[in-house]
Amino acid sequence: MPAPAVPARLSVLARTRAALVFSLPALAACTVSNGFKGPGYDPTLGVTAPGAGPVVVAVTEATLKPGARAAFIRHVRRVEADMDRQPGLVGYSLRTELLGRRAWTLTVWQDEESLRAFARSPAHRAAVREQRAALDGMLFARASLGRDKVPLGWREALEILERDGYAYD
Repeated sequence: MPAPAVPARLSVLARTRAALVFSLPALAACTVSNGFKGPGYDPTLGVTAPGAGPVVVAVTEATLKPGARAAFIRHVRRVEADMDRQPGLVGYSLRTELLGRRAWTLTVWQDEESLRAFARSPAHRAAVREQRAALDGMLFARASLGRDKVPLGWREALEILERDGYAYD
């Protein structure tokens, strides 16, 4: 729905404010993400991690309580700083609503055991423990995917989450 017209007699500042106020609901649904990257992926070669079989994709969606975004992002950054040292990681991407309360992770692993080992890693366990109270909800999904499908885009990742996602505590 287009923003209502702002009367011409209003000052430039007032028109800018009015346009911004009418645009905020639309901006809340906008998302930003980083590109897919990781130690087992090369943009020109594809999956470079050892193995020939399918990879394991994990997708999460966190819904944050109001006011919890900054702390959540700090914990995500700590985990992200440790990602490239995780055995079996192919790659990952992070996504968040620009002004909203939802954030997503997409990780790709050589195998299920690599994903489980990451979930047990000190950085991930600390983030989960410390952020539990900041969450209104959490969804998780995993799927097996052919190596030739990596990197999958966020549209495909969200389809996996919608099809196979479940809430967990």
